[in-house]
Amino acid sequence: MKKVALLSILAALICSAAFFTRAQAFSPKGNPLAASRQDSDEAFACSNETLEGTYGLNISGTRPVPTMPGTIEQLIGVGTRTFDGNGNFSQVTNEKGSVTGLPLPNRALQGTYFVNPDCSGTLTLNIPGLSFSIVYDIVVVDHGREFESIVASPQSVMVSTTGRKLR
Repeated sequence: MKKVALLSILAALICSAAFFTRAQAFSPKGNPLAASRQDSDEAFACSNETLEGTYGLNISGTRPVPTMPGTIEQLIGVGTRTFDGNGNFSQVTNEKGSVTGLPLPNRALQGTYFVNPDCSGTLTLNIPGLSFSIVYDIVVVDHGREFESIVASPQSVMVSTTGRKLR
């Protein structure tokens, strides 16, 4: 019994040592390539040019139902958004509301965006027929390969959008 317990402890120590050695090899301090990448990430500054090209979109949240004042519906959708690198974008989306269904498939929309050096920014979506624009707060991640956004205005819309650059 003592022999089994001793072997179990020894096996646990060997596994722990292997794990910590591997973890150190992949940490920025233990891996010169990771350290150099970390340094370059710290020096990276975003701009409108960081978002350029076409991104696949995932849309989810809640919004008011235009034809039923006071009613809120769940919303999901997919689409593409193409950024020009100069502050303008176009998009095509398919959105489905829990009350309205799929009223406008392949809806083409346009807008503008601005990206700050810290990779935060704003995006303004213009929807024909609305007397106001939808304003999103955005964060650009992974050197412009992805972005995350939430609706900042109007406050009654609680929608988030994620985008990943298509290759």
